[in-house]
Amino acid sequence: ERVEFKNLGFIVIDEQHRFGVMQRAELKNKGKNPDVLLMTATPIPRTLAMTVYGDLDVSILDEMPPGRRPVKTLVFYEEKGARKRAYDKKGRQAYVVYPLIEESMSPDFKDLKYATQMADELQKEIFPEFQVGLLHGRMKTEEKDEVMRRFISRDIDILVSTTVIEVGVDVPNATVMVV
Repeated sequence: ERVEFKNLGFIVIDEQHRFGVMQRAELKNKGKNPDVLLMTATPIPRTLAMTVYGDLDVSILDEMPPGRRPVKTLVFYEEKGARKRAYDKKGRQAYVVYPLIEESMSPDFKDLKYATQMADELQKEIFPEFQVGLLHGRMKTEEKDEVMRRFISRDIDILVSTTVIEVGVDVPNATVMVV
């Protein structure tokens, strides 16, 4: 609120869904009709509506940065041996993402695995030779930052997480993601 600009002409907002409508408007009002570039890897319904009904142009970045190898996406169904085949994919570090933090009493979610249980199972039963970490939305910001710092510094080999993980976090050594 206290920041003032001499001549604000261009605004870049990365992960725009993290900013509220009022925050974006307030920032835009600090200039004289500045151009605004909104970026997101995860379009939310409001963003999609703005592209259809609002004054928003869409640019799609569909090229890989120079030197980046293509991503391989593999699908494994819950059949006998499929989980083992998925875990056999060799990588350096890995993300393993679950939809829930802990077991849900809702019948709609009774068949879903949850992060706290699976972090424990992965550490004790499947990958005892690796360091498994846990990250979820109920953790304090300082705890989440510490887990990510340990993952980035390679103190954690496998990061079990809910969808709270930040898409833009750059961990080049993490070459596998299981969802």
